[in-house]
Amino acid sequence: MIPKHKSILIIGANFSGLTAALQLPKTCDVTVVDPSPNFEWIPGIHEILSGVKTPQGLRLDRADIIARAGHRFVQDLVTRIDARKRRVTLAGGDTLNFDAAIVAVGGIGNSYQIPGVDSHTWPFRTVADSQAIEQRMNTLQQKPAPLQVVVVGGGLSGIEALGELLRRYRHRPEISFAMVEASTQLMPGFPKTLDADLHMICQEHRVSFHTGESVARVTPQGVWLASGKRLPSALTIWAAGLAPPPLLREAKLIRSPHTWAAVHQTLQSRYAPSIFVVGDAAALPKPVSKQAFNAIDMGAVAAYNVTRWLADQSLKDFKPPATPLLLAFGDLQTYMIAGKTVLASKTLAGAKEGVYQLFMAQTAPQPGLQGVPSALRRRRKSWKELVVPGLLSLKDFRATSDCRPLKLL
Repeated sequence: MIPKHKSILIIGANFSGLTAALQLPKTCDVTVVDPSPNFEWIPGIHEILSGVKTPQGLRLDRADIIARAGHRFVQDLVTRIDARKRRVTLAGGDTLNFDAAIVAVGGIGNSYQIPGVDSHTWPFRTVADSQAIEQRMNTLQQKPAPLQVVVVGGGLSGIEALGELLRRYRHRPEISFAMVEASTQLMPGFPKTLDADLHMICQEHRVSFHTGESVARVTPQGVWLASGKRLPSALTIWAAGLAPPPLLREAKLIRSPHTWAAVHQTLQSRYAPSIFVVGDAAALPKPVSKQAFNAIDMGAVAAYNVTRWLADQSLKDFKPPATPLLLAFGDLQTYMIAGKTVLASKTLAGAKEGVYQLFMAQTAPQPGLQGVPSALRRRRKSWKELVVPGLLSLKDFRATSDCRPLKLL
């Protein structure tokens, strides 16, 4: 039981922060702060590039969700965290005091201080980013001249972006694609079988891969690699990783350069006992992948622990869930990755879509029939573009073994 008059502040309201808010009971004095009015389903933003999803279908109203949970939502940006005084300052000038805080600020795009990245590339982190890229592609492809799109970053975000671009434009002979990845393989940190399979799929499409190559600079005309090679580019998409927000360092939640906010296994900050750090911003003793399923579980554990800390009770360790990762490569392939095991099947697109639908339905339940139109719009478009083709490939599976494990290399 939390002592009366104790306040909990949640900074950031996407997967981790929103989950924490939904887990905390209405009897708690909870304030959630985020500069955006909308929760965004970030794992689906790549599908905006192909038109499979719309911006509206990936957003939920934060104020409504948090109000239904019985808490207070403040739409503003936290510009300063004073851990010692337990106070934050907002961009609007107000201050908020707290007895305990959950920091879920995520990460920001990492330019690695490479010249031209900030001014000549298109970031790929949010719904608005994807919408801007999709609109730019619509403009560029109206011109009859050949054009090349360069995607920098061959990790999850970059691969899924490339897959959706191929879904939409691979039948346009004037459009080609290039991917740059500093590691020697695509999807670094994952089984090399993914790299081999993606290369095989793209052999019949206009895609060039440049692995083991780093970007030296970016200009309006193209991407220059450290090797001296130049890749002409009409549009350069930057999906090359994350960096910690300056807010964390200024709050002294980060003490070493190029690191994230160090936490105990309980998610409690190593430097500020009243603060729990979750999601992409957290650096656990043993690192975990920056994926939505980890962020969701972190939010739930942080909500549990913050109430126990306020009540002077023992805390619970965060244990990463044994959740397989689903990687979509447009309509060309979908992968399920569990440790060193990789399963490839177009039918898995339906499973990935199901995760999205379930989360959105559970996060923002609407009373009566109010939520039916938006839910039906999401499902109609998604079933037409993703689930139905997946079911058709299930028929193919019976005849051609569509569902296959990728052999270890």
